[in-house]
Amino acid sequence: GLAYIYNGQAGLLYTMQQMNMPVDAETHAQFQAQAQAQSANQEKQAEQEEQRKSMLLAALDAEARERLGRIATVKPEKARQVENMIIQAVARGQLQPPVKEDQLIQILESASGGGSGSSGPTITIKRKVADDDDW
Repeated sequence: GLAYIYNGQAGLLYTMQQMNMPVDAETHAQFQAQAQAQSANQEKQAEQEEQRKSMLLAALDAEARERLGRIATVKPEKARQVENMIIQAVARGQLQPPVKEDQLIQILESASGGGSGSSGPTITIKRKVADDDDW
C-alpha cells in the first residue's frame, strides 16, 4: 500500500513511496496525529479571532470602528494594541460600550505615549546661508 507523510507546511501529504523511503505504521500515525493537532490549533485560533471581532463589534460604535479600521490599514500592530486595550478596559468595566470615536482618540493618544506631535519622525531643514559679499 501507499504510506503518506505530513510535511507540516500547508497540510499536504506526499507519498513516501515516491521518495523511495519506507514508513512504518507508527511513524505514519505520528504524522497523522501531528496534522490533526495543527488543524485543531488553527481552528482554535480562528475561533478566538472570531470571538475577538465580535467583542470589538459590540464594544465600538460605527465611527470608532471606521477610524480603527483606517489605522489598521496603515499600522496593523498599533490597531491590534488599541483593540487589546479596548477589550481589556470593557472587560474590567472601565469603559462602557459603545465606545465613541472621541474616546477612541483618547485611547490612541495614551497608546502612543502622549499628545499631538509626540510620535513620528522629526524633520529638520537646513538652509544655506547667503553670503552678502557674493552680490
